[in-house]
Amino acid sequence: MYTTLICFLFTSYIFFIFGNKTIYIFNKKELINYSFFDFYFIGLCTVGCLFNFWSLFLPTNFIVTVILLFVSLIVTIKNKKYYSSIFKSYLDYLIKNKSISFLFLLVTIIVLLFAVILPRNYDSYLYHINAIQWIEKFRVVPGLANLHNRFGLNSSLFVLCAGFSFSELYNQTFFIINSLTYLFFFYWLIKEIFIRKGAAGFFLLLFLYFFTQQYGSDISSPGTDLLPNVLVSYILINLLTEKDVLFKKYLMFIIITLFCLTLKLTIFPIVTIGLIAIHHKFKNVIISIKQLSFFCVIILTPWFIRNIILTGYIIYPFEGIDLFHFDWQVSHESLIDINKWICSWGRVPFKDCNIVLQMPFKIWFRIWWQNALFKNQIFYILSLFSPLFIIVYYLIYKKENNNIFYFSIVVGILGVLFWFFTSPDIRFCFAFVLILALFPIFIFENIIDRIKIFFNPLLIISLFYILFLISQDSYKLFCEDYHSIKKISKYIYLPNDIYFVKFKRNVKFNSHLIYSKNNVKYEIYEPEIIRTQCYDKFPCTWLFNYNLKLRGKDLQEGFKIELFLYD
Repeated sequence: MYTTLICFLFTSYIFFIFGNKTIYIFNKKELINYSFFDFYFIGLCTVGCLFNFWSLFLPTNFIVTVILLFVSLIVTIKNKKYYSSIFKSYLDYLIKNKSISFLFLLVTIIVLLFAVILPRNYDSYLYHINAIQWIEKFRVVPGLANLHNRFGLNSSLFVLCAGFSFSELYNQTFFIINSLTYLFFFYWLIKEIFIRKGAAGFFLLLFLYFFTQQYGSDISSPGTDLLPNVLVSYILINLLTEKDVLFKKYLMFIIITLFCLTLKLTIFPIVTIGLIAIHHKFKNVIISIKQLSFFCVIILTPWFIRNIILTGYIIYPFEGIDLFHFDWQVSHESLIDINKWICSWGRVPFKDCNIVLQMPFKIWFRIWWQNALFKNQIFYILSLFSPLFIIVYYLIYKKENNNIFYFSIVVGILGVLFWFFTSPDIRFCFAFVLILALFPIFIFENIIDRIKIFFNPLLIISLFYILFLISQDSYKLFCEDYHSIKKISKYIYLPNDIYFVKFKRNVKFNSHLIYSKNNVKYEIYEPEIIRTQCYDKFPCTWLFNYNLKLRGKDLQEGFKIELFLYD
């Protein structure tokens, strides 16, 4: 736990400095509008973009982390007065607000218990960890998706996890990006609950609880669902609870929403907020287009190039844009296959994709609905009626004329619709669903705010109760790996190593040989039972393709598929 906390501190420091300097470079006059949490999230996106670019030329590992840390220290030293005053103001705030300081400490302990457990995400063992290993060991590998089609799902989370794995330092891998980002999101929600109270505070409290219930077991994993949903939540909640925020912090909305696209394609509608932020700021179509084009180039171009090198497609697994014909390009059949699985799995998991996709809407929808948890069914129903709630809210508060408030809800609706008609797995798009489901709370804003003297003590009591429930969940998961808090001394320095899991799973592998152009042989591992998790072997694929060939002299030159005709 100690080492996890140290990794947290170094990483958050780098994100803060890079987030702060990003805003300074593009619009230093408005730097005062941004908070510590804004700097963290912007810095995460900035570093993610830098890693995407770096990975085109070199492996992304602890070396690049050291470089970023060195740059951050130089920036801090050169601007010593500025940063010392900022950190002093943050420290003074925590000293002055002892209740928030106590809650921050409690939240840190809760999240650390979540963070040190072994990953619970199934896909992490299937391909996430292996994808991260490829990024750590090699620059982006041409045709890597031919080895394992999931390697083509190019989430920027993987390069962030590779860069901040700290494996060279501690001889074991840390997956801290999700847990650290969740920790800062948790901090921010706690602070906002205390500041806003009333209806907004109640909304944030419920959001915190249900969001943690959904993603609690993913906090320690390098899974691709938690981070984009945290960023979507941060963006939409800011719009719902703070007036004029779109104008004051337009850079934040542009950077974060565009970066979200590189994390998860199913949250694509969030990009519209970045578009509106630019137009809302400049009020000029030509200037807005120039600004948008500039940020798209610096944020999306390295990610597009990674997609092309990994798969041969600009956006994978989207088949609509097929501009290239490289020898490493993933076959059209493989592209169709993965699209089928993504779509069918969201509807009816664990069933043949062809059977699911042939089901009429009323059949698969009934199965999908029956498989949903009861609380999620409630969320779906509330989300369905969100347009009606918007009308009711407008009739009550039409004098306020807060167009951005309504726009954020409309984006939420678009997000849910896009998710439902692509792959309606709740983990892909929970932020949109939950925000729409809890939106009716704002309808009673006047009533709640009028009785603050009675409501706010209840809100604080509820906060401590929900923190107690969340701590129970974290302790339960912690004890599954460490058996008891009494034995924590054994792991007070280093948490459990992810690679111990393979001894428990005892997966057996077949070995396949492929030869390079200079006739050097390389082993590719495949589990004896196909489509089995295979993270603990490298390189590994869950289903070996006998047409797989090396393109050149070694693994770095990538893979291609050569089809042979037999008599």
